[in-house]
Amino acid sequence: MKLGPFIGGSFGVMGFVLSVFAGLMANNPMDAILWRGMVWAAVCYGVGYGVGMIGGQVASEHADKLAKRVAAADQALAEAEAEAAQAAESAQPAGAINAAAAASVPAK
Repeated sequence: MKLGPFIGGSFGVMGFVLSVFAGLMANNPMDAILWRGMVWAAVCYGVGYGVGMIGGQVASEHADKLAKRVAAADQALAEAEAEAAQAAESAQPAGAINAAAAASVPAK
């Protein structure tokens, strides 16, 4: 979703609604209310578009940083599991050590 146009549209609609409401409360003529509402809708759309672009960039950078952190954690976990598997393969079973010790004891 493109955040700039979405936020810009939301700001524009709110600017229009607030301008119309303020004009009605001030008992302005209808043509002036609508003209000012359209002007403020355009101004608020521009401001909202800029805010949305900044917010989208911040969210994108945060997602990239989080993805890198998760990838590094996954890699570290995979390396630790590989080391544990290698250590388990190279270790002698406990039964083999006990059998070798029992064979070295002379019989009476």
